[in-house]
Amino acid sequence: MPDEPDGPRASIWSITSGKGGVGKTTLSLNLGIALSQLGKQVLLIDADVGLANVNILLGASPESTLEDLLQGRVTAFDVTMEGPEGLTVLPAASGMAESEAWQYNDRSRLAEELGRLERGFDLILIDTGAGISSKVTDFVLSSDKMLVVAVPEPTSIADAYAMVKVCASQRTDLEMELLVNCARSPREAFELHQKFQQIVDRFLGLSVPGNGYVLEDLSVEHASRNQQPLILANPDASASQCIQRLAQEMSTAASQVDGPGLFDRLMDRIISET
Repeated sequence: MPDEPDGPRASIWSITSGKGGVGKTTLSLNLGIALSQLGKQVLLIDADVGLANVNILLGASPESTLEDLLQGRVTAFDVTMEGPEGLTVLPAASGMAESEAWQYNDRSRLAEELGRLERGFDLILIDTGAGISSKVTDFVLSSDKMLVVAVPEPTSIADAYAMVKVCASQRTDLEMELLVNCARSPREAFELHQKFQQIVDRFLGLSVPGNGYVLEDLSVEHASRNQQPLILANPDASASQCIQRLAQEMSTAASQVDGPGLFDRLMDRIISET
């Protein structure tokens, strides 16, 4: 294991969900852009191995991807590409099977490369895949904070609970927050936050604070179809305003931190799983 430089590193947030199709990647991309607009140096990691949804939303075709990094052909610095408003993106690879992407040597190499990146940014956002497999939880459990995204549907709420339960059982100090996406009103989001907190308190004895909401907005689908980030295509849309508010809160609270980062935590998990 190479020595890591001393000093503060980026604050690391994983943006995840139990269930797919909740708008997690759209939220991650637009949130990263909004934070960049506020003057933060932000790295967005597309950790949804095999799908590369961030690339699709940007209409981008990167020269190198996560697959090249995992196979040792390039470094993390070679793979990163410049996104809108100064956002830096580490793109995933399309069409990679999990069996190809998540072997021991691959994860070890990825962890080492990420360790070289994390001191060059203020914030790292990790857009994970959906579900609770190791390719998702390895990233979540290596973060400083987990933002679990849910929509007002019973299956989404149940799967968000499952994600919280799995992660809390493996790391008790992980900070977790819930964000409600596609809420029909602020009241609906507030009531879902309350209901979710009651469930996790009763069955897990945990506190999972609400971290705001994003309102249901037809502009989101329109922007996605045109492969344009909503916050740039329609900054006055209700969903854009919600994301801008969330970015402002994150920007105010975020600061570089000391202690183990992605590299150390991922290595610890890799070693424990072998």
